[in-house]
Amino acid sequence: MEQKTVLGSMGTANWSTEGGTAYEVALEGINHVVGAYSGLIAQAQAAGDAEHAQALISEQGAWAARKNGLTPADRAGVDSLTAECTRTLNRLRGEA
Repeated sequence: MEQKTVLGSMGTANWSTEGGTAYEVALEGINHVVGAYSGLIAQAQAAGDAEHAQALISEQGAWAARKNGLTPADRAGVDSLTAECTRTLNRLRGEA
Protein backbone atom coordinates (compact mmCIF):
# COMPACT_ATOMS: atom_id res chain seq x y z
CA MET A 1 0.00 0.00 0.00
CA GLU A 2 1.49 3.32 -1.11
CA GLN A 3 1.47 6.03 1.54
CA LYS A 4 0.66 9.57 0.38
CA THR A 5 2.30 12.54 2.03
CA VAL A 6 1.11 16.09 2.30
CA LEU A 7 4.22 17.41 0.58
CA GLY A 8 3.86 14.90 -2.24
CA SER A 9 0.48 16.34 -3.21
CA MET A 10 1.52 20.00 -3.11
CA GLY A 11 3.01 20.27 -6.56
CA THR A 12 5.59 22.81 -7.65
CA ALA A 13 5.62 26.36 -6.34
CA ASN A 14 4.99 29.06 -8.92
CA TRP A 15 6.73 31.86 -7.07
CA SER A 16 10.30 32.79 -6.27
CA THR A 17 12.04 32.52 -2.93
CA GLU A 18 11.82 36.31 -2.66
CA GLY A 19 8.10 36.16 -3.40
CA GLY A 20 7.64 33.55 -0.70
CA THR A 21 9.55 35.69 1.78
CA ALA A 22 7.51 38.77 0.86
CA TYR A 23 4.35 36.73 1.41
CA GLU A 24 5.52 35.70 4.89
CA VAL A 25 6.29 39.36 5.70
CA ALA A 26 2.77 40.33 4.60
CA LEU A 27 1.25 37.61 6.80
CA GLU A 28 3.29 38.85 9.74
CA GLY A 29 2.13 42.41 9.00
CA ILE A 30 -1.49 41.25 9.13
CA ASN A 31 -0.77 39.57 12.47
CA HIS A 32 0.63 42.83 13.83
CA VAL A 33 -2.41 44.78 12.64
CA VAL A 34 -4.77 42.24 14.22
CA GLY A 35 -2.76 42.48 17.45
CA ALA A 36 -2.88 46.27 17.43
CA TYR A 37 -6.65 46.08 17.12
CA SER A 38 -6.72 43.74 20.13
CA GLY A 39 -5.10 46.41 22.27
CA LEU A 40 -7.51 49.09 21.09
CA ILE A 41 -10.49 46.80 21.64
CA ALA A 42 -9.36 46.17 25.22
CA GLN A 43 -9.02 49.93 25.78
CA ALA A 44 -12.49 50.63 24.38
CA GLN A 45 -14.00 47.87 26.50
CA ALA A 46 -12.23 49.12 29.63
CA ALA A 47 -13.59 52.60 28.91
CA GLY A 48 -17.10 51.17 28.59
CA ASP A 49 -17.38 52.16 24.92
CA ALA A 50 -19.08 49.05 23.58
CA GLU A 51 -20.00 50.66 20.26
CA HIS A 52 -16.40 51.62 19.47
CA ALA A 53 -15.18 48.21 20.65
CA GLN A 54 -17.62 46.50 18.30
CA ALA A 55 -16.49 48.66 15.36
CA LEU A 56 -12.87 47.75 16.13
CA ILE A 57 -13.76 44.04 16.37
CA SER A 58 -15.35 44.26 12.94
CA GLU A 59 -12.28 45.97 11.46
CA GLN A 60 -10.01 43.40 13.13
CA GLY A 61 -12.03 40.57 11.61
CA ALA A 62 -11.77 42.11 8.16
CA TRP A 63 -7.99 42.27 8.51
CA ALA A 64 -7.77 38.69 9.74
CA ALA A 65 -9.84 37.54 6.75
CA ARG A 66 -7.40 39.15 4.34
CA LYS A 67 -5.02 36.24 4.89
CA ASN A 68 -7.45 34.00 3.03
CA GLY A 69 -7.14 35.86 -0.27
CA LEU A 70 -3.41 36.38 -0.16
CA THR A 71 -1.10 34.25 -2.27
CA PRO A 72 2.68 34.39 -2.76
CA ALA A 73 2.09 34.21 -6.52
CA ASP A 74 0.58 37.73 -6.44
CA ARG A 75 3.71 39.71 -5.64
CA ALA A 76 2.14 43.09 -6.43
CA GLY A 77 -0.77 42.32 -4.11
CA VAL A 78 1.58 41.10 -1.40
CA ASP A 79 3.72 44.24 -1.63
CA SER A 80 0.64 46.47 -1.64
CA LEU A 81 -0.76 44.73 1.44
CA THR A 82 2.57 45.03 3.26
CA ALA A 83 2.59 48.78 2.62
CA GLU A 84 -1.02 49.02 3.78
CA CYS A 85 -0.12 47.15 6.97
CA THR A 86 2.59 49.72 7.69
CA ARG A 87 0.19 52.63 7.18
CA THR A 88 -2.50 50.98 9.27
CA LEU A 89 -0.12 50.16 12.11
CA ASN A 90 1.10 53.76 12.19
CA ARG A 91 -2.52 54.98 12.35
CA LEU A 92 -3.54 52.47 15.02
CA ARG A 93 -0.49 53.20 17.15
CA GLY A 94 -1.46 56.87 17.01
CA GLU A 95 -4.84 55.95 18.51
CA ALA A 96 -3.32 54.04 21.42
